[in-house]
Amino acid sequence: MKRLIIVFLSALLLTLSSGCSKNSNTKSSVKSAEPTSDSSSSVEQPAVKALAKVHSTEVIDGVTYIDGILIVNKTYSLPKSYNYGLTDETLEAFNNMAKAAAKDNIPLVIASGFRSYKEQEKLYKEYSAENGQKEADTYSARAGYSEHQSGLAIDVNGADFSMVGQKDMKWLEKHCTDYGFIIRFPKGKESITGYSYEPWHIRYVGKKTAKEMKKQGVCLEEYLGVDSEYK
Repeated sequence: MKRLIIVFLSALLLTLSSGCSKNSNTKSSVKSAEPTSDSSSSVEQPAVKALAKVHSTEVIDGVTYIDGILIVNKTYSLPKSYNYGLTDETLEAFNNMAKAAAKDNIPLVIASGFRSYKEQEKLYKEYSAENGQKEADTYSARAGYSEHQSGLAIDVNGADFSMVGQKDMKWLEKHCTDYGFIIRFPKGKESITGYSYEPWHIRYVGKKTAKEMKKQGVCLEEYLGVDSEYK
């Protein structure tokens, strides 16, 4: 009888032991499946990207202004009637720049300033007939799409690719922003401006804008957030 009681107690203890072990394992598995606050808080959230600059666009009598800056390129045109000549601000800024360049023994003259719609139309047709339209589009604007018609652009000392790297062109690129001009079609930006590099073609945008663009290393299309493609 005593022996039977010992066997019964042993079996009972074995059952209780296995039951506790099973409950312990179940509790442990559930716990491991739940995310802990420590693990989630240790993960850094990605930084929020700065919002792109929002530009304001205004069209007045067929002329497009972005952030108050007149834009003319292969996307944005001027009316045929836009015929005001070289602006006073542009001419004054150029004369001041030419005087400064003269002190460094660098002569700067206006080879080509304002061009009317009809003048640009004639010039573009001549280039197209000579080299084909595809080639002409890389260095000449179609009528209505030329910056020269805006009265804000000047070709300095000529318009010839042999001028690239010349002393006067180097001076112009280095100093033109001090007088409110930019090299309108800079080197390395051809796919953005739509034109070949032209160190002689300057565009008046004002001193503040010119210096800011130079600091950022951008062309006018990048600065204003626009493209330049004939539609």
